[in-house]
Amino acid sequence: MGIEVERVGHIGILVSDFERSFKFYTETMGCKVTNRRKGADGRETAFLRFGECHHDFVIATAPQGADVTSSQGGERLIQQIAFLVKDREAYLEGLAHLYKHGVTPASKPLVHGPEGGGGVQGSGSRSFYFLDTDGNGLELYTDSVIVRNGEEFPR
Repeated sequence: MGIEVERVGHIGILVSDFERSFKFYTETMGCKVTNRRKGADGRETAFLRFGECHHDFVIATAPQGADVTSSQGGERLIQQIAFLVKDREAYLEGLAHLYKHGVTPASKPLVHGPEGGGGVQGSGSRSFYFLDTDGNGLELYTDSVIVRNGEEFPR
């Protein structure tokens, strides 16, 4: 039996331009700043959150000479970071906000499953894939159902 993980605690990424990324994640993505600090080596770190926990997300200046935009074997090191929103209304508001801030779409908004033209195995969730300032893949999504005590309810 493996470790019983309940959810992802936080995600940390290295960024090529700290100020540009800090602005993107605070202004465009709406992260609140829990802590921002600069190390003795001049590299900066920011602990960011969406809600009330200490941090959901961490960005840090990449070490001198590191290319955080490179890939290995043709694949990016980070496949994607997915940001869940409450419901369809929040998803649509989020889309409008991202477009207003000029994000780079990686695809058109889509619905997973038969109602979006996909296979029956799809969840029905709505997703929008886009890129951050270093080209990392991000996803804004909302699930089609919520589960409470093992019972499913539509969103």
